[in-house]
Amino acid sequence: MPLAKGAFEDLTDYSVGFIKASCSDPGEADLAGSGTLVSADGFKAILTAHHVLTNLPNSGHIGLLTPMRFGSRIHRLAIDMQYVRKIPIAKGSEDSQGPDLGLLVLAPADWARLPSGKIFYNVSKRRELLLHQPPGENRGAWVLCGMVGERTADLSEEDKKRYAKGKSFQGICINAAPSGRRQDREFDYRSLQVEYNATYEGPESFGGCSGGGLWHLLVGEKPDGSLEILTSILSGVAFYQSAKDGIRKTIECHGPRSIYGRVADLLESLRKSG
Repeated sequence: MPLAKGAFEDLTDYSVGFIKASCSDPGEADLAGSGTLVSADGFKAILTAHHVLTNLPNSGHIGLLTPMRFGSRIHRLAIDMQYVRKIPIAKGSEDSQGPDLGLLVLAPADWARLPSGKIFYNVSKRRELLLHQPPGENRGAWVLCGMVGERTADLSEEDKKRYAKGKSFQGICINAAPSGRRQDREFDYRSLQVEYNATYEGPESFGGCSGGGLWHLLVGEKPDGSLEILTSILSGVAFYQSAKDGIRKTIECHGPRSIYGRVADLLESLRKSG
């Protein structure tokens, strides 16, 4: 089994998606981006891209997608935006270059409504290691997780017998190859390359994955020679996809120093300020 599929259940626990009313038809809902549940010393937030925050309304309700490890489920978790804190971190003038980071903080009552299987990734716990002794880039595998807009669909015929209206949203957890990295002041970046070859099973477009988590999977070898995942490290946030160049496409992400430096600092300051 590919490492991405083997890790999917674990990484799903941290992942969420956002839904908002369609601009063309207020009675319909559109996918509005992805995010990762994170915490620092008990302070909880959703880590996402700045432009995802900007596209969410400041009033009314949005839907929060909470995919679970044991497959799809019907749910309707509506969040009242008047009780939500949008915390922009940074947004650059060029979409492809970044920075593009933000946090969304829900009201305590909304946090309490999350399914019991959802987990917050503790960035403080791993901060010193990722800032000072990060694992080598070539170790293990890199996986991008997020919701995919093009895979939005109407409910199945079976579900339509039970529900008058609804939509199905699908996420991905897909291997991608690191193709570059750079540092620009307090932010770092990772470029990922996706190859649309004969074995590719991912989406044509990664629209909807903005704000989703980039994970570094460290693997080890079992006595029988097979591989196992030792740990999964949140190592980035997706914010931009290039046009396809032949059979390849590049996904731009923030890197680990952005998370364990700037984001961790902000989360800890928010905890102290209450």
